[in-house]
Amino acid sequence: MPPSIVLEVLQILEAEVNLREETRVAEQSKSAVKVDEHKKQALKLSGTQKTIQDRTDKVTERIRDLPDGESQFPKEIALLTRVAEVMGEAAEILDRPETGSPAMGAETEAIELLLQSRRINPKGGGGGGSSPGGGGTGSTVDSALALIGGGVNEKEVREDRGISQASGESGPVLPEEYRAGLDEYFNRLEKGTSGR
Repeated sequence: MPPSIVLEVLQILEAEVNLREETRVAEQSKSAVKVDEHKKQALKLSGTQKTIQDRTDKVTERIRDLPDGESQFPKEIALLTRVAEVMGEAAEILDRPETGSPAMGAETEAIELLLQSRRINPKGGGGGGSSPGGGGTGSTVDSALALIGGGVNEKEVREDRGISQASGESGPVLPEEYRAGLDEYFNRLEKGTSGR
């Protein structure tokens, strides 16, 4: 399997992990935003899912277009075809708009299938020279955590311990993307006033 195809599958996996995280954030902020705003977020997420699905379809076609692609990589083609179907289901769920368990469940299923497709036989296809078709000798039975990197823990359990600030109660919790912007804003304000 050419490295460019393996790289594309890994990038699709990363995009799907990021989408699931954005879906989780949208679901958590659902009660803090207006219904129309949540619907707009869900439709945007659905569009992102459709884009990732298109990329998956294209990489499947690239595998089919390889010399003897259909006969050498039938499992990978079948798996990526199933990934695209699950992504289509996730996009439909997000279109409702639904950002809860059904959407995240479909996205998680796509991620798990992509992790299976990552276990591509390193000895098949590609290469040239004195041993055409010869590949590396490494093992691709890597840990799922090593493949998806840090940041998202599917089994994480969060609990609210009811801790409040000593100086008073805080307002509603803002989504991460807003907090980052506000932090930057206040940092710039502090830098501007300390220089006087």
